[in-house]
Amino acid sequence: MEEKNNYCGIDVSSETLDIYFKNKEGILQHLQVTNTVSGFRKIIKLSGKSTHFVMEATGVYHLHFIFFLKEQNMAFSVVNALQIKRYIQMHLERNKSDKKDAKRIYEYGVDRQPEIYAMPDTAYFEYRSLNNAIHDLTKEITKFSNQIHSIKKCPFETKTIEKSFEKIIKKLKEEKQNLEMILQQKLMAWESEMLKLVTSVKGIGSRAGAELIIYTQGFKDMDSYKQLISYAGLSPTEYRSGSSIRGRVRICKQGGKQLRHILYMCALNAKKTNAQCKALFDRLVEKGKNKKAAIIAVCNKLLKIVFGVVKNKTMYQDNFIAKSA
Repeated sequence: MEEKNNYCGIDVSSETLDIYFKNKEGILQHLQVTNTVSGFRKIIKLSGKSTHFVMEATGVYHLHFIFFLKEQNMAFSVVNALQIKRYIQMHLERNKSDKKDAKRIYEYGVDRQPEIYAMPDTAYFEYRSLNNAIHDLTKEITKFSNQIHSIKKCPFETKTIEKSFEKIIKKLKEEKQNLEMILQQKLMAWESEMLKLVTSVKGIGSRAGAELIIYTQGFKDMDSYKQLISYAGLSPTEYRSGSSIRGRVRICKQGGKQLRHILYMCALNAKKTNAQCKALFDRLVEKGKNKKAAIIAVCNKLLKIVFGVVKNKTMYQDNFIAKSA
């Protein structure tokens, strides 16, 4: 079995790494080091060059370490945090500590033998950070806009607060617009042809195009439109058991929340401007589907079209069906 690779479970935090591994004497050992290059070197020295490191995705805290491992040509896996959480729950673990988590991650590596992580381009991490910053600014703009709306209902003078919030919103919008412009420029340098293809689809704007390209790493390893739909968390899921439990079919939502939100907004536009999406929406509504379900169907239609234009490297034609009929 793969255990001869000497798996090493790592629980990552902002300041430290808790590691659990089998040392050169074959004894299981726990160690805590700093989340720095000196700490990384200590890990490799104690665990050995043949170690396969396993960790969960932790936002940005694990990035420094995996960049170091990549430079050292070491084997490592970055596992979805939910998978690790469910694995720990499966063992009915009642207590939680960094040491225990590192041990369970080690056991996960031995039991599941996760695939070696396919490291994206460095550019991907930069563009993803830019994209996330744009989302954060959007949330802040929405938050302050809602506060202005609510504070206007107060039965006392609030003009000073309103003006202050309006200044903040104006500045946030300026920063957001600046980041969006920088991101578009970088994407044009990175995947210019793909960006043109994706945004040629009626209903997909520049923000949605950027989101799709970044989230899928330029549609890397994307073999079917169903995978793309699953990535966005828009694939249907059923809940049935025996003869008594008959749950409604819903979308799974196990995917990109940000991408799903942007696609929903795109679908609202596409059902008016995109001939294929409009026909689908109208047909479903006429059959009695509620409008929200029809909008989700339009989201999936958009993803199917986007996948088609990218894989065929052909600009979108709104009247393609009519021409071929």
